[in-house]
This record gives sequence, C-alpha cells and structure tokens, in this order.
Amino acid sequence: MPPHAKKHHFVPQFLLQHFADQHGKLVIHQVMSEQRYNSTVRNVGHRNLGHSIYRPGREPDHASMEAAMSNIEGEAATAVRELVQSRERAVPMHARHALSWLLALQWQRSRFLRYVVTKEIGAEDSGLSDEEIQTSMMRMISRTVIEPWRLRNDDDAYYKDQWNPLVSTLLASDMHWSCYRPRGGGLLVSDNPVCFSGIVGTPPPDIPVSFFDHGVGTGFHNFQRLTVALGNRLAVIISRDPKDASRLRVAELNRFTTFNSREFVAHAPEWPSTHPCLAQDLAELLMRQRLVAPAFSQGYQGRT
Repeated sequence: MPPHAKKHHFVPQFLLQHFADQHGKLVIHQVMSEQRYNSTVRNVGHRNLGHSIYRPGREPDHASMEAAMSNIEGEAATAVRELVQSRERAVPMHARHALSWLLALQWQRSRFLRYVVTKEIGAEDSGLSDEEIQTSMMRMISRTVIEPWRLRNDDDAYYKDQWNPLVSTLLASDMHWSCYRPRGGGLLVSDNPVCFSGIVGTPPPDIPVSFFDHGVGTGFHNFQRLTVALGNRLAVIISRDPKDASRLRVAELNRFTTFNSREFVAHAPEWPSTHPCLAQDLAELLMRQRLVAPAFSQGYQGRT
C-alpha cells in the first residue's frame, strides 16, 4: 500500500457520514445527467491525488495539504457533533468559528471553482500542465485558508495574515446564526455544502432573479443567506435576515442544496421511502437544475 491516501476528499467524509445509512451507504444523483447509483462515503466526493503538490525536481507531495485540511475538518467535526447532540437553536461562538473556517475551505477547494478560475485565467491555453494548475490552486488554498486558520489565535501575527473574506463575512455582527432541526429529518447533502441564496440590495440588472438561489450573481458582500446541511436532521442557517431561521423548512433548504450543487446530490438509500414528498420534490429540483445550470456552468460536467 502507498504511504499516503490516494483518495483526496473535497467533501469531508465526516459530513457525508451524517447523511448515509448505518453502513455508510449513499444514493448519488449526478447533477448534469439523469444517472443515479449507489455508493459509499469513502467513494464519493473525492479525486485521486486531487490535493497533491508537484514541484520540479522533487517527489510529489501527496500528504501536506491533506494533513492541513484534516486539521480544519477535525475542529469542525467536533463542533458538528456537539450541535447534533444539542437541542438548542443557538450556535455557540466556538462552533461558529469552526464552521466558518470549514466553509471557507469548502468554498476554496470546490472543484467547480477550480474549473472556473482555470478557465478564466486561460491556464489551459497557456500550456500549463494539470499538475502545475493543481499546485497553483493548492498554494492559493494554503495562502487564503490554511495559513490564516493556523495563525488565527496568534497574538503576534498581523491581522491580514489571519484574515479570510468568507470567515470575516460569516462572523460579522449582521449575520444571524441558527440551528434547524427537522424532527423527521429529510435534509440532503451535495458536493457543495456552501449554499448561497437570495440577495440584499439592488440586484445586478443582467442576472435573472432566480439565479441567486443557485449561488450565482452574488458576492460575499450581498448574499442574503448561507445554508449548510450538516446532517439528515441538522442544518445551520446563516442569514442577514433574522426571520429566515423561523420560516425556512426542509423543502426550501433542499432546494438551496440542489441548486448550489454542481456535481451530485446524495441521501441514504431509505430516504425516498421515508420522505416520499421530498423525493418527488428532488426529481423536480434536479430537472430544473439541469435546465438552468448550463447558463452559468461554463461547460463544467464534473464527476463524483
């Protein structure tokens, strides 16, 4: 066996586990096709050596980024376990910090974001190899997420070295955090846990209003809410509107999860039989996503 893990997960396994059955099994719905298949927590949401770093004249580094990301995931996993075991709607401050850094990591290591950035800067046309592009993206993640996370409690560090734009936004005083705990469960997970929806202020005139619920057309400064499903029975709602916490339900949260997905949506094998209405909704949501996504996906197909 190799001394390093080959499967590098861009969706944490601890998160997927909260949506799987007791055997770690999931049903995967691919976003850009009608394919559906059974898988496991270990075998979805990853790329082989997807976080490796390649340097000229040196052996590839398959472990450093995985280890650094695992530190952020581990702190968030502990916070999620605490929230799962609690009955409170309030999200403690330490959990807000842990989740904010996890969401920053998830946003930055999104395979779709990597595709868009690579395309916009013309990296493929410049003759750069896939390994060089990947190494550049890993360095960006290290600079914008991992190093600020490492220095976040260092009193001697400069503020700008501790700063991440999404973390700063989520922890701002105008953001209202709340746990949502549907008694019957029914929440979905996707390849993109960072689900933006809505917009505050004047919307851009050239973007259809419906696109904002697909995570399109907004920035960190003007999205209305970010929802993240942390398990079949737990979601966190982070919103500039305090009323969102009391009016959003499973159907709306699943809509945001599906519309922000770019590769897959997943649930436990028994989910359709225990939630037949939500399963019917999912079929409609996936159909709408497949119709709308080509307008902003820039040709991204992805794979699970």
